[in-house]
Amino acid sequence: MLAAALAVVCCRAQEQPAAPVAGASAPAAAAVQAATQADPDYPVQVHSFRTFVKRLYSVRALTSTLPAAVIEQVHNWPDEWGKDRLGFEKRIASLYGQFVIGVGLEETVKAIHYEDTRYRRLGHGNFFRRTAHVITDTVTARRQDGSRTPAWSLAANAYGSWGIATLWSPREYRTAASIAEWGSSGMGTFAVSNLAREYWPDIKGMLRRKKAN
Repeated sequence: MLAAALAVVCCRAQEQPAAPVAGASAPAAAAVQAATQADPDYPVQVHSFRTFVKRLYSVRALTSTLPAAVIEQVHNWPDEWGKDRLGFEKRIASLYGQFVIGVGLEETVKAIHYEDTRYRRLGHGNFFRRTAHVITDTVTARRQDGSRTPAWSLAANAYGSWGIATLWSPREYRTAASIAEWGSSGMGTFAVSNLAREYWPDIKGMLRRKKAN
């Protein structure tokens, strides 16, 4: 599975920042340029094979694999793998393989259909407004012209990685309902991560003020 994921990513085109098309209207070209340069904190992302490889050895790779493997080991899930050392190794391999495939699918979609899924913190407003922003910024992504599009790359990661992982999972999980359930759980994980990005600076500030008093 790892070799297949690598092959998919190797074969995709490396996307560069869009240049104005010859013959395009001046306002349209100016809009693209403004959208890609307006926010220096979020420069246009270039998705390449190097990006893919870096993500495989990132802190995110560790946090997406080891804690979940420990939890599954404690709860003996799936129970067909057992609670011995071999069972833990299977869980580690399964989760990391799923992570690699998910990243490969995500980066491939981003290269073909440019999507910027980096979270932009709102940082103001009431709880409902900020939480709505978190949800919106999870299920949609920005294009190079500043418009919004469904975050197909994240959906490919969440649902596609679990769909492929069912090939080596116990037979009972090889169903459409299982893929829908655990894929949605993966999207929920993305949302929780963005929720932490939104509110953690506030919590950290409160803790500092409390410590100072």
